[in-house]
Amino acid sequence: MDIKDYRYVLIPNILEKFRCSMCGECCESKWRIDIDEKSYQAVKERLEENKEDVSTYIEQNENGNYVVKFDGKYCKFITDDIKCRIHRDFGWECLSDTCKIYPRNMRLTSRGMEIGLGFSCGSVAKLLLTDEKVSIKKIKKEDYFFMTPRDISFIIPENNLKTAVNSRYYEVEEMAIEILNQEKDLFTKLSYLERILAGLENVADVRECNFKEVIEGLDDFTIENPYTEEYLVDEIIKAIMKKSERSESVAEYYRSLLKITSLSGDIKKDRKFLSWSGYNLYSERLKELKALWNSKWDKILQRYFQCYIFNKEIYDNSEYFMFKTTISMVMIKLRMLLTIKYLGRELTEDEVIAAIKGYENDFSHDGDYFSEYYKQKYENKEDIKEATRKLLLMFK
Repeated sequence: MDIKDYRYVLIPNILEKFRCSMCGECCESKWRIDIDEKSYQAVKERLEENKEDVSTYIEQNENGNYVVKFDGKYCKFITDDIKCRIHRDFGWECLSDTCKIYPRNMRLTSRGMEIGLGFSCGSVAKLLLTDEKVSIKKIKKEDYFFMTPRDISFIIPENNLKTAVNSRYYEVEEMAIEILNQEKDLFTKLSYLERILAGLENVADVRECNFKEVIEGLDDFTIENPYTEEYLVDEIIKAIMKKSERSESVAEYYRSLLKITSLSGDIKKDRKFLSWSGYNLYSERLKELKALWNSKWDKILQRYFQCYIFNKEIYDNSEYFMFKTTISMVMIKLRMLLTIKYLGRELTEDEVIAAIKGYENDFSHDGDYFSEYYKQKYENKEDIKEATRKLLLMFK
């Protein structure tokens, strides 16, 4: 199949409205901003025309890659009025692919260029506040943001065997999104989807599948999760401990919130308690925290999950996708619950968005965290599906 003549952009409908708010947060020193060779040479040439040295702004890291330097909080190309000097003075074409694309992620498929957006950007995370049902929107490329990145992955479901599940991948993706659009509680919908995706792994001939009937099957689906809160607590602590191997500061954030939100008010007892390095989380406490939850936020978590379905990880490995995305939603919900407990009141929409964005910055930008954690469990012969089902209890 010839996929060079792509004319369309596909994007989750709720993300189509994204516009950069020029907040400058993605230009801050908490990020590593890569500069590709083409951009480096273009910027170098224009700086030299101004009698400036490119090394003032860009350096090579230990891997030999070009990265921007920072002047305190911001990239050295950021002006006092939080504008990008490269974009303003040299032109959009001189920006690196990193800066052109963020917060977008792009995959070229046989039906067009597919664009997802990362929720570490506050302007993107706010789009989750909509009441719209999630669907996939197809737009002519001239009517939307479009560029061809230098590094891009290709997905062509039609190249799979006709009996293979991935030969009907687009239908699987739309089915998964539509299951979550149904009027059922989030726990039931996620549990049903997890079992459907697990079952598809064993389908001998996908041509026999009727995905419309699969969606309708949710109406009669009931589940008795055999696991208790103790299993959920265990999985949450394991996830945080795994993160501590890569970023102790992120793990400490959760440990500190767990401690602060359980202080007794007795200085002597609390002083000893605060010096403890463990996790103050157990089944009864988690139940108490979950009781603080406002079910209206389930829709935000649902839309978050649906947008990640669109990112094509189901195509690569549906078990990994469910494991990774369920951990993400559990940690976001835990962060929200602990914040509610700390504040002693309901969260505002801005505080919900801050929780999502904060989680994304701490976890999702560390792409190797999930793959290493998944690999570790697999090598230890832990059942990944069981771990996912234990984590799903967070939404019951």
